[in-house]
Amino acid sequence: MWRKETKAECCEEHEPLSKQVKCFWPEVCDDLRKLRCRHVQRFIKRKRLMKLAIPLKKLGRFVPTCPCKLKKSIEIVRLDERAHTRTEQLAYPKARHLLLFKKEVRTLFDPSRNANLNRLTRKSLFSLYSRLANVQPPKKKKIIPKWDRKEWAFHTAKLNKLAKPKKPQKVPREPSKRMPLKSMRRYKFLAEPKKHELLEKPDWTFTDIKYKPSERLIKLAQPVKFDESKFIREIPEPIPENVLKAKATQRIRSLSQPTKRTAKSAPADVKENPFSVSPLAMKYKATKRIKELAEPREYENKHIRENPYLIPPAALKAKASPRTINLSKPKVRTS
Repeated sequence: MWRKETKAECCEEHEPLSKQVKCFWPEVCDDLRKLRCRHVQRFIKRKRLMKLAIPLKKLGRFVPTCPCKLKKSIEIVRLDERAHTRTEQLAYPKARHLLLFKKEVRTLFDPSRNANLNRLTRKSLFSLYSRLANVQPPKKKKIIPKWDRKEWAFHTAKLNKLAKPKKPQKVPREPSKRMPLKSMRRYKFLAEPKKHELLEKPDWTFTDIKYKPSERLIKLAQPVKFDESKFIREIPEPIPENVLKAKATQRIRSLSQPTKRTAKSAPADVKENPFSVSPLAMKYKATKRIKELAEPREYENKHIRENPYLIPPAALKAKASPRTINLSKPKVRTS
């Protein structure tokens, strides 16, 4: 909802009525007068209510400044007709569509209608959103001329030239930085093997005979003695006393008893003849379906003919090929 704008008191603006409405002006005035009379008669006026009906602040929410005081001209935008808004800017059709439409309807439309089309295209091109999007009018496609034989020959020659691989340039050899032989005396000296003097080792002898070992050394020098009885076990091994004194619980006693097999668990083991048929199976009566399935299936043997020596009519009508005639001839054996 747009806020209502209150006009300044210094300069009132009266919008001129159109010529078509002026003829209805007296009738409209009469109707308004009748409505006012009816309104006055319907409501009872009271001083208290009329006093409260007067607004404390006569100013509205927004009071525009009078254009008379300002130096520059002001464009007053009405609530009824708001121009240069986003909706109006977006309402313009696209320039490309308009230009395409103009091409199709150039001959059909009048010059006045064509002028309107041009005006619309200008508006859509210079609208705010088309400028932001940098919309450009469509350009004419340049017709590429066809090449002659000379141009094609020049083009192929150029392509063949470019298609050849490039030959790498010869890199000049750099002079070797090898050291001359005269200045290599130091390297020769270092390259010689190192000479070591072999010293003869003297015989081992006691250095100090007066030395006396301590008790700790004498103790460590003695060999370790192992108790052989620890490695030998008695057979049978002795049972510990805790095991002999232990009392078995009821659960352990139940687990220690052997399993008993009944007739339900393993009937085959209990029976004297495990292959004997049970009496219930002997009394069983087979159904029709089981009897039908028990019968052997009959197969028709199509491989055996009634007269095996009978020649079929297709074989009689057949014509022998030269290959079969050649193969049917008996072999001639040469001695």
